[in-house]
Amino acid sequence: PHEGRAYERFTPEGPVALLPEGDHYGLVWTATAAHAEALIALDDADFLAALAKHFGTDAGRFERVADRRMFPLRMEYARDPAAAHCVVLGNAAQTLHPVAGQGFNVGLRDAWQLAQVIVDTPREAIGERAMLDRYLRARRPDRLAGIAFTHGLIGVFGNDSPFVRWPRGVALTLLDAVPPVKRAFTRAMLFGLR
Repeated sequence: PHEGRAYERFTPEGPVALLPEGDHYGLVWTATAAHAEALIALDDADFLAALAKHFGTDAGRFERVADRRMFPLRMEYARDPAAAHCVVLGNAAQTLHPVAGQGFNVGLRDAWQLAQVIVDTPREAIGERAMLDRYLRARRPDRLAGIAFTHGLIGVFGNDSPFVRWPRGVALTLLDAVPPVKRAFTRAMLFGLR
């Protein structure tokens, strides 16, 4: 049993994550297009062996695999995710790299901000351009920060150079060793720029 715990490992190809789903895990494995094609073609036993070798044993032993699917990773950003009486939120408004769960978090913050703007808007003005512009102005800094952060993480954790690896290790150790910094970082990941 995973007890609700997620695991994420950073590799030169990108992150590999195990995300709790019911009584099992969902897997997100970032790979080059060629490597992803090869992984999809493996039978279940060979796939499980490749996963164990790539991910390690932190989450225990991998015993079975369900359907495997492949999705291309690309950055998408709706410059104006609002039109009269319509707003796109979450991954419909911005597609973030699936690192650190930020796509989900940014989507929740989109929904929260829209709800706040609706509550503060007279009923007859809900959905009008002025209301939508208030929402967009409020969300823009956090949306852009989420995009920059996720792509920056990939650059930092996907780089195996000793000039990046050593400072990265020190930063992670300090983050883990200083509880107030860790709490502030976690809060920023969950609640964005507030």
